[in-house]
Amino acid sequence: MNNKLLLPLALLCSPVFAGPYVGLEVGVASINHDFSTRFVADAKTVTPSNSSTTFGGFVGYRSNNIGIELGYKQFELEGSTSQYLPLQGSFTHEREWEADINVQQFVVKPVYFYALTEKVQLKAGVGITYTQYDYSSSAQDEYENILNDDIEYSNPRPGGESKNKSEFGVIASIGVDYNVYRNINIGAAMEYYADSTANGGNVTVNTTYFF
Repeated sequence: MNNKLLLPLALLCSPVFAGPYVGLEVGVASINHDFSTRFVADAKTVTPSNSSTTFGGFVGYRSNNIGIELGYKQFELEGSTSQYLPLQGSFTHEREWEADINVQQFVVKPVYFYALTEKVQLKAGVGITYTQYDYSSSAQDEYENILNDDIEYSNPRPGGESKNKSEFGVIASIGVDYNVYRNINIGAAMEYYADSTANGGNVTVNTTYFF
């Protein structure tokens, strides 16, 4: 067999391509969800936003061009609205409604690495997610003294709720990494996930260290 053909095969099978890695990532998530609260007494509906900053990390093991990766992400979706009402004696009166979702997501996925150049590689994966959604909403009346804003108090209003959901789903990702120094890569990635409660995607930048 031609020695020129044997060389790439030898490189792919070399142990230098096998080993664990860890990474950290930060980015922006855009999520469609079905959480919302209708405050009947106030004729007001509050829905958390669909976008948030996301933080996370991952650990993996790579052997040649194939790897397995465990990941974790968290983000919070917030929504609120308020209304000023007539003065209550010497106090201003503001009514506030809030709704928040705290999201924690765990990911397991096989990944595939493809070298574009000596320093640039593509990274793609498809896997499963386990996502915990902690939802809460509340309303309150806030009072603040006109002459001294250190004097203030608040009263809760009816209609708030809290609920938790845990869902299994699917996820797909694609990204590009650049080797900046020895075993350290920086990169960017896009992901899309879906389950029975929510679906959406995120764009992140990351740093990876290969042991």
